[in-house]
Amino acid sequence: MNAPSADEPYRPASGDPHAETGAAADGPVRVVLVDDHALVREGLRSVLDHFDDIAVCDEADNSEAAVKAVAAHEPDVIVLDLKLHDEDGVAVIGALAAQGLTPAVLVLSVHDEPERVRDVLRAGARGYLLKSVRPEELAAGIRRVAAGRWAIGEHFVDMLVDAFIGAIPLGVPPVTPRESEVLRLLAEGLANRAVADRLGISTRTAQKHVENLFKKFNVHGRRDLITVAGRSGLLPSAGPQK
Repeated sequence: MNAPSADEPYRPASGDPHAETGAAADGPVRVVLVDDHALVREGLRSVLDHFDDIAVCDEADNSEAAVKAVAAHEPDVIVLDLKLHDEDGVAVIGALAAQGLTPAVLVLSVHDEPERVRDVLRAGARGYLLKSVRPEELAAGIRRVAAGRWAIGEHFVDMLVDAFIGAIPLGVPPVTPRESEVLRLLAEGLANRAVADRLGISTRTAQKHVENLFKKFNVHGRRDLITVAGRSGLLPSAGPQK
């Protein structure tokens, strides 16, 4: 099957693992968009309008509006951002559950911290994708959660598989791939700003990774962190902190 042109809707080929439509026999998957940026919602609506089996029925920019939209339209799926003004998007999941509303939740976010993904899925979301996904991937994710399946971005697959098969040694706190990179750079003696520059992230994000590592290993300083991580087999050696 040839790839669709820019003007044609995406239609999965036979055997495509994302081919589940999740739609009722008499209509498309009905979606509510929840994001606090009107421009983002407009862009998402424009993208999803290209898919014949997906229909956006309403939009919301906060948890209260989201609950009202879901109650009014009974959508199959809500596409949810994690930051709504001063609210945590996860609160939307709880607010919906409190009202007995049960659309499938697909989170679409810029945040790629595995701990955040874990917390969102535990809260009840069926999917988590980054906002960098292609339109076809977003549409496929909507179809999957509407069909009662998981839609997890490829970015997180290695982390989830490692956790599932128990690849992390017993007694050693689970460390994400990004935290492992931070550990290695800390062992080289880099400060937070240098770690951020090396990894292409913000200094605040680097600092947050360091703080998370302190909590996981129950230490209060970099020297202790590197020593404990080295003894746990997470570093080639527990070289001295410069």
